[in-house]
Amino acid sequence: MRAGKTKMANWGHHMSVNEALRQLAAGGTLPLGGLQWTLDHWNRASPRLLKRLGDFAAGRNRSGAAGLEAFYIVHLCGEKGDTGAYAPLCRMIAEDPAIDEWLGDCVTETLPGILIKVFAGDVSALQRAIESSAGYEFARASALAALGYLVRSQGVMTDAEMAGYLRRIRDDFTPYGSSIIWAAWAATAANLGFAELRGDVESLIREGLVSTEVFDLKCFDRQIELALSDPSGLAGFEGDYVGPLDDAISALEKLSGLDDYDCFEDEVARTRSRPANLGVMTRQGQTFIPAHKMLD
Repeated sequence: MRAGKTKMANWGHHMSVNEALRQLAAGGTLPLGGLQWTLDHWNRASPRLLKRLGDFAAGRNRSGAAGLEAFYIVHLCGEKGDTGAYAPLCRMIAEDPAIDEWLGDCVTETLPGILIKVFAGDVSALQRAIESSAGYEFARASALAALGYLVRSQGVMTDAEMAGYLRRIRDDFTPYGSSIIWAAWAATAANLGFAELRGDVESLIREGLVSTEVFDLKCFDRQIELALSDPSGLAGFEGDYVGPLDDAISALEKLSGLDDYDCFEDEVARTRSRPANLGVMTRQGQTFIPAHKMLD
């Protein structure tokens, strides 16, 4: 049983979809009661949640409260594997350069796992999100990692198709220049076991598109070896903490960095104080570092 679930069960006596949504949008501590009740009553709650998410993705409601709702809704959909979240989430990755205004650090931490779980079968929607120059680069990088995992775990593309896709976007990505997407490209190629793309990774490093402080050829070779040594082919992704999101509340608690239930208070306060579509958060100085690189 999830830690604290007994305590949360006592909060459900006066709960409803409206009350759960109010808690998700209220800010402050992690709304465990609303989250758990929603998970336990998914068939009842999910139509309203998906409608709210769709409205947010379409720009019909971009308030700070709506951003908080969207943050929790995509995590709940991830745990439940609700494919209704796939299209709006891909749309926001492709079109919302300020996605991190409401998703925060989860753009890199939980977004790949959410995409893996809500994948609805349309690879082209995920590819459009990856390739969209209008999207936020960290979200696009997470989408590429998710696609790589889906190729290996579900066979959504053949290896030949995926290798060809990586080669195509290697040439066609816009804007062309230094971007975290290239580190994600190199890591995804390695985690898929595509040793034939080593020369492309070497070129990316030589052109200055991938910093050796983030990903070098030693990393590539190590991840290739890891991927090819595993019968499932997923060891490289697992080493980079790319995998399905199966427990939304535990993931959110872990991200909070707290043993108690006080979570995201400062970030929530900032989110509620501004519209969710105000400009682009550039994350000055932030760098995507694959998990295996951090262990060097």
